[in-house]
Amino acid sequence: MLVRCFDLNDLTPVFDLACSELRERYTPSLFVNLHHYWPEGFIVIEDLGTVQGFILGVMVSNIQARILMLAVRGDRRRRGYGTLLFHRFCAECAKKGVRYITLEVRESNMSAILFYEKMGFQSVGEIKRYYTDGEHAHKMHFFL
Repeated sequence: MLVRCFDLNDLTPVFDLACSELRERYTPSLFVNLHHYWPEGFIVIEDLGTVQGFILGVMVSNIQARILMLAVRGDRRRRGYGTLLFHRFCAECAKKGVRYITLEVRESNMSAILFYEKMGFQSVGEIKRYYTDGEHAHKMHFFL
């Protein structure tokens, strides 16, 4: 396994992975634009020569980062890929002096909620009708 920063050659596999594993719909240009804001916050995990997962985050302030997306191929889940991505993301945050990380997760996505709780996130509230389909989100925080 190789955990590394995203590069533009990863755009197609990352976009395909986002389309297959996430319910929101994004354009490829979104990934390119977000990559320019903080390249170190866009990390992929490669195995068998193929991107198997990614995490994409942004700096919100000099002490806060936000995870926008985390996806792992369905057949690769529960093998530590998400954990490796998250730990690398935390390391990049620490280099920037980030003190806490936030994210939103669908209230119906119990496996993701349990994963984030296992990583140390705490739920700090709910955002009504956050997603385009009207589903509510849990807002979660993690302190470095």
